[in-house]
Amino acid sequence: MTNKAKIYAVIAIVAVFVAGYGVHHLFGKKPQNKGNIDVASITTFEQCSKAGFPIIKHYPDQCQTPDGRIFANENPPSEDELAKAEQVIRTFMGDWDHPQFQGSENNHINLVYVTQKRHPSNFAIYKPASQPPADYDFAEEYDRPVYIFQQKEFANDRCQVYEYQVAIKTKQVVEVGLVFPEGLEAGAAISGKCSKYGSMDTPSKNKDEIEQIAFTYMSRDPEHTKFLIRSDIQPEYFSSKSPTQHGWQWEDKSYKLPEGLVSDPFPYPMLKIIMSGNGKLVYYLNTTDLFPN
Repeated sequence: MTNKAKIYAVIAIVAVFVAGYGVHHLFGKKPQNKGNIDVASITTFEQCSKAGFPIIKHYPDQCQTPDGRIFANENPPSEDELAKAEQVIRTFMGDWDHPQFQGSENNHINLVYVTQKRHPSNFAIYKPASQPPADYDFAEEYDRPVYIFQQKEFANDRCQVYEYQVAIKTKQVVEVGLVFPEGLEAGAAISGKCSKYGSMDTPSKNKDEIEQIAFTYMSRDPEHTKFLIRSDIQPEYFSSKSPTQHGWQWEDKSYKLPEGLVSDPFPYPMLKIIMSGNGKLVYYLNTTDLFPN
């Protein structure tokens, strides 16, 4: 063996030793006194994590105890993170630009953080499962996590509120819909508790007026609606399930998903907005920046 070969051999041996030492210290550490932990007494994510049990990467993260129980990290994001997401919502909704927010506190939309999820309610990218019984394989690289907020003020006489989903990574309003808030007392709408918030259908506006309001929403997020200016994508108008509602949809059917991936509900970027008969937002979904480039 030449001197040069001997030097390379020594370097290789040292590298293996160092790598093994590093792996041992990075992954070989175990929680202290793990055998003495009273697993049954663990009731929170913090206790599970502190005990050194496995953390499952999720939105929010989860910790699993040896007896199979799973605890979600219920701690909200930082105040700075929430403030950024809330500002995005207020900008998109126009805050006080729309009469539906009259009567709200502090002269702007009031929001409550609810939770976070690994992808919006009506969007996901995944691979068909390679092994049963699972139907899908969700890879972390295709997660599109969102923060979910609900508006404190009622949006209509049915006692519904707006629910907003904001992309964590891009701070984009991805989805907006109407839901019944948790804890709503039974029969609240029937009893007239929310009658002062008015119907979403009357007094009615004509289609041109409603279209102008719909496009105003999208103009408030030019960074994520800029594809609408493309000449090859034309809006498709449709009447929603309610005869008094109006909707517009854009679809980029030229986009092709990478081989082996599936997207729900559409395999291509799209934007949909549905408006009520008197010009209030009913639903919004924008997946144009959620697909792999």
